[in-house]
Formats: sequence, C-alpha cells, structure tokens
Amino acid sequence: MKQIKQKIINKLERLFEQRLVPHLVEWGEYVETKIRRYKHQQLKSKLKFCGLGLRFKRDLRIQHPQNVSLGNKVYIGQDVILDGRGGITIGDNTTLGFNVVILSANHDYQSNDLPYEHNVYIHKPVVIGRNVWIGGNVLIIPGVSIGDGAIVAAGTVVTANVEPLAIVGNQPMRIIKYRDKEHYQQLASQQESNSLPQN
Repeated sequence: MKQIKQKIINKLERLFEQRLVPHLVEWGEYVETKIRRYKHQQLKSKLKFCGLGLRFKRDLRIQHPQNVSLGNKVYIGQDVILDGRGGITIGDNTTLGFNVVILSANHDYQSNDLPYEHNVYIHKPVVIGRNVWIGGNVLIIPGVSIGDGAIVAAGTVVTANVEPLAIVGNQPMRIIKYRDKEHYQQLASQQESNSLPQN
C-alpha cells in the first residue's frame, strides 16, 4: 500500500513540475509586470512634475518624489536611485542608464559629531538639461548642473558642473580637499574619552 501511495505522489509531483510550474512562473512574471506598472503610475502621480512619455525601466527608487521634476520623453533605466531631498530637475529627452544614483542632499562633515551628525543634511539641487545622456553606474553628487546635450560616460562620478555639449568621463581619484585638522582632532579626542570605560 505504501508503494502505491508513493508512486501516486511521485506521479503527481512530476505532473505538477512539468505542467503546472511553467504556468505558475509565467503567471508570476505577468503579475510582477502589472504590479511594477501600477507602482510606476503611483510614483508618477507623486512627482513635482511629470512630463509626457516618461518611461521607467523595471525597478527604481525615488526618495522625496514631491521634489523631483522629470521632463517629456525622459527614460530612466533599471535600479536607478533619485534622492530628491534637495530637488532634482531632469530636462526633456534625457536618458539615465542603469544603476545611476543622483543625490541632492549630503551630510555635513563639518558638524560636531564623528563621522557626521546623522539627521543633519545640506540640501543642494541637481539640474540636468535637455537631451543629456547619462551612462550606467554614474554617481551625481548634490549641487551639480549638467548642460543641454552633454554626455556622461559610464562609471563617472560627477563632482562639478558639466557644460552644454561636453562629454565627460574617466575621472581618476584625486584629493579634493582636507578636513579641518584641529577640529577633527578635537572631536576624535572627545569621542575617545567618551568611549573609555568609567571606573
């Protein structure tokens, strides 16, 4: 009896795997697509401005969408992050590749806490012009403007304004400036004394 029961179970499992699972996978992909489109529509309604023909590719994250304006025919690739705390404006017919990160707020490294005060931000808007092409894996820091028709090569960290029609990329690492040494040493010694065990 146990052998017959096991044979029936095995046959049902094979039937389930061969016939039902492919349909469940297909149905799951269909449902995921519908959910993603619904989320994109909800996100568009929360934007400060949403142009016509705006397209999102798969997953993206827009923080503080009420501060983000996206023009007509803007294309945003997958896994993009837009941090709109300080404001982001993207002009018409601009393309953002995959994994692009645009920040419009940053911590204040000159605050009175190490490494920084967690709830204190400096807001600086980012403005990207029309007909701009931003390649994959680009990071744009707060306060940057990118002019019309510019191209930003993949993997670039954009730390300064980009002129119209300029093609930028391949920035090697370099020292930008130094923290205030006395201020840092004062904070570090305070932190050390606060972390020592009290007798």
